[in-house]
Amino acid sequence: MEHQIGLPGITEERLQEVEAELGFSLPSELRTYFKKENKFEAGEWQFHPIKDEQYIKRTWEDIVRVNSTDAEDYPDGFFRIAADGSGDELGYLLPDAETIVLWDHEEQELFPVAPTLVVFLEQEQQLLESAIQADEFFETVLETGSVYGLSKLKQSGWAYCPSNQDESDVLLFFSTEEGARACQTNGWENYHLVRLDLDVFTDGWLPNMIQDGLYCGLNWDASLQGLELSPENVLEELEG
Repeated sequence: MEHQIGLPGITEERLQEVEAELGFSLPSELRTYFKKENKFEAGEWQFHPIKDEQYIKRTWEDIVRVNSTDAEDYPDGFFRIAADGSGDELGYLLPDAETIVLWDHEEQELFPVAPTLVVFLEQEQQLLESAIQADEFFETVLETGSVYGLSKLKQSGWAYCPSNQDESDVLLFFSTEEGARACQTNGWENYHLVRLDLDVFTDGWLPNMIQDGLYCGLNWDASLQGLELSPENVLEELEG
């Protein structure tokens, strides 16, 4: 797991001072991260730092200041630890000091997003890697004019996975033969490698998938990790 390194870690003495200001102990996982580094990021999320006099400008909007400002606008017990710049906030709904919850500023509701901070950071890292995979797909197929996939029969039975978004399926497509062959496991060992011309993919496959309400999985890895993209968005990227 990786996340952007910010400022030097916080001492135990300083953490205890912050906890005295807050009036409660920081969640243990958050304490651990603050000891490693201060003002870190994960994906689009910027974690509120501990105020550090050596880096006062970069830590002015610290975790104590943030949580003492506009507290009445949030549910009781919501301890804010990160923001994404859109108005959404990430934090804990105390006294639960483990579950990570998301404050949706449009819905004005809290939603659990991960059982722990460690799991949340791992999820963000996976999202980043999946976005890179999708970007590589677009770049490569626009250059080569070829899209690859796996099919049970040469004309039907395309490799797919159930969607995590709704009751639909995700059809898998790859920008290279190697990427497709890497997924010839877990029941797909005997599937055929199929190459599509890019114009066949954009003019035929994607419009049909839009009608059928299916999703695209682009350059998923062998563990079947990747983004689920709508065919509309894929078509826009390829024709834009």
